[in-house]
Amino acid sequence: MERIALLIVLLGTLVLPLRADVTVRQVTYQGWSNAYLMSNGTVELIFVPQIGRILHYGYVRGPNLLWVNSELAGKTINPEQAQADWPNYGGDKLWPAPQNRWGWPPDPALDSGVHTARVLKGGRLQVTGQPSEKHGIRFSREIVRDPVGTGVTIRNTMTNVSAREVQWAVWQVTQVDAPDVVLMPLYRGGRFPKGYYVFKDADPAPNRMKILGEEIRLERDPERSSKIGGDSPKGWLAAEKQGIRFEVSAKVEPKRTYPDDGCALEIYTNPDPHPYVELELLSPIVSLAPGRSYSFTTRWKLSRVLP
Repeated sequence: MERIALLIVLLGTLVLPLRADVTVRQVTYQGWSNAYLMSNGTVELIFVPQIGRILHYGYVRGPNLLWVNSELAGKTINPEQAQADWPNYGGDKLWPAPQNRWGWPPDPALDSGVHTARVLKGGRLQVTGQPSEKHGIRFSREIVRDPVGTGVTIRNTMTNVSAREVQWAVWQVTQVDAPDVVLMPLYRGGRFPKGYYVFKDADPAPNRMKILGEEIRLERDPERSSKIGGDSPKGWLAAEKQGIRFEVSAKVEPKRTYPDDGCALEIYTNPDPHPYVELELLSPIVSLAPGRSYSFTTRWKLSRVLP
């Protein structure tokens, strides 16, 4: 009996995951100093406070799944210049939605303003952006790496820093580097009879989009942009490249009001010469009194896919 008990203990030990520590240290990344590298030995994530965004996410010693604009590597641009000529650094950042309320380009304070950063207990990273006088809000984020595996939890908080009530949604925009295909769940039980939404003048070419079962598979067109949206309660979007699947997800609340005619999920594909695709997660539109905050939590993970 003692041998059997010992064998059970050993087998239980074998199937339990080995716990790793999350480390956070400052590095220079593509010319930006004082970036923060978060790692658990399996996956690395890098946040660059100088331009307020996540610029790297991938397996250790593996490729970066995020697109980074090499033309702007290591550079910062003053707000006046950014207002006239939008600096698309790449990576992942936050905007307010709906976009039709602010036009173009995005407010430099929110899009690429300098962030403050501090490391919290347990290897968490807290980052706080600049206030936007134009929109009356400020974004902050708490980035938490799972101690094992590939998962990341991002708690995106929007705070009303004005003296008036504001109404916005949190819009997380993640630019993925040249994926082979991007995916979104098909959902005919919501607002869109086709199971998805096509943005005006941004319909995908027929040979670039396929519906297979309960999924929409979209390929980037090198010659023109496209954009689709959805409201599936499954709440995920994914990009696949060279055998790696990058999935982002968030809770979708069907009874709430979302931007863009009701889209909680959006995919944008960009033409050459910048070969990226955006995986976009949106919160419901919320009303915030002065000084009040709202948090929108998203999840990232990587996995291997069979050819």
